[in-house]
Amino acid sequence: MKLHHSPMSPFARKCRILIRAKGLDVEEIVAANDPENGYASHINPLGKIPALEREGALTLFDSPLICEYLDSLSNPWLPISGENRWKAFRLHRIGDGLSEAMYNLRYETVREERLHWPKIITRHENAIKNTVDYLETIVDYIPKGWSFGTIAVICALDYVDYRGNHLDWRSRAAELAIWHKGFERLAEWSDTNDYKR
Repeated sequence: MKLHHSPMSPFARKCRILIRAKGLDVEEIVAANDPENGYASHINPLGKIPALEREGALTLFDSPLICEYLDSLSNPWLPISGENRWKAFRLHRIGDGLSEAMYNLRYETVREERLHWPKIITRHENAIKNTVDYLETIVDYIPKGWSFGTIAVICALDYVDYRGNHLDWRSRAAELAIWHKGFERLAEWSDTNDYKR
């Protein structure tokens, strides 16, 4: 299998952490960004990463789908059915939503200042702050190690550190910061944290 990705993508990083945590044999290929066609458009017509090429099978797009597939290959973290499955997906989606808010904020603020929409900037910043505040209220119920949900939350918080350091999420979420710190000692975290390089 081949994972086409960008080292700076929090969505691709989820897959990369999962690959390492599960000990899967997946070649990781850094995809070049074509200004007109996006990333890896030769295998993903949407021009988006991550994309997972599978030998003799369809290429998978979109990080939640790729994560679910990779998870299924070895001792699945994701429950097969029941309320715990939906809790895991919900936490995963909260993490992805946080990454999306940071991504949207980043691309709004890199435009020329005269093109900025202050209300849109405020909206994305509030989405980030509100999500961090919410995670702080449920941190006691979030697993302390890798799970289908925690990979998305960890990658999102690290992406906020990288692209939105001025938001200083730790100052408003002390318990969440302690929870996050517990992952920093894990090899899968440090090996995929290209923001620190």
